[in-house]
Amino acid sequence: MRYPMNPENIDSLQKFQGRLNSEPAFESVELTPDKKASTVVISHIEMTLDELFFGQWSTENFKWHAIANEVQGSLELVVIHPVTGMEIRRTGAASIVIMVDRVPEGVTGVERNQWALNPSNKKANALDMAFPKLKAECLKNAAQSLGKVFGRDLNRKNKDTYKPYKITQKDVTVKSLPESTMKMIEEAIVRGEDEFEIREAMDALGELITEEQRNHINSLFAKYGTDTE
Repeated sequence: MRYPMNPENIDSLQKFQGRLNSEPAFESVELTPDKKASTVVISHIEMTLDELFFGQWSTENFKWHAIANEVQGSLELVVIHPVTGMEIRRTGAASIVIMVDRVPEGVTGVERNQWALNPSNKKANALDMAFPKLKAECLKNAAQSLGKVFGRDLNRKNKDTYKPYKITQKDVTVKSLPESTMKMIEEAIVRGEDEFEIREAMDALGELITEEQRNHINSLFAKYGTDTE
C-alpha cells in the first residue's frame, strides 16, 4: 500500500528516519577481530531489521566470485517501509580471505605471499565458516546504508547528524491542519493544559494553521482558558 504525502505522513516519515539514524545500542557493538575498528554484530543487525520493519525484510541476488585468495560477494537487502509501504532495496558488498595453512619455516618475502595465494594451501574446511561470514558481511554493509542504527558512522571521524526538515505550507499542499491535529489541540485546551505551551506549539506549526482554525482555537481559550490573545 502507498500513502499520500501529507503533513501527518511526513511527520511519521521523519520520526522513523530519526529512529534509523539513532546510535546503535551499546551491547550491539563489538571490536573487529583485528581490534582496529568497531562493528555491529550480525545478530543485532538482523534483530533490528525485525524490530524496525516488523519482519518485512529479505535478501535477494546473493552473488560471489573468487579472486586469488579472496571471495567477493554482493546481495540486495529488501525492506518494506512501515510508513509508506514502499519496497526499498539496498546493495551490500564485502570480501573475505580464504584461510590457508601456516607458512612453513624459512619461507619469506615473495614466496611467503605466493604461499597464501596458492589454492592448494587452503585449509580443508576454510569455507565452512568463511562463506556464511561473507553473506553476513554483505548484509551488514547493505543495512548500514539505511541508517546509523546499523553502524553506518561507527568508524568515521567526520560524522553528520540527521536534521528533519521543518514542514511548512509551501512544502506540502494543504489547506488547513489535519482534523486529527486540531482535535489534539482542542482536547488539550478543554483539559486545561498550559496555554503558553499550547500557543508555542501552534507557533511552531506556522502557516499550516489557517485563520479560521486560529479563530476557533482562540474561541476555545476564551471559553476554557484565561488568555484570549
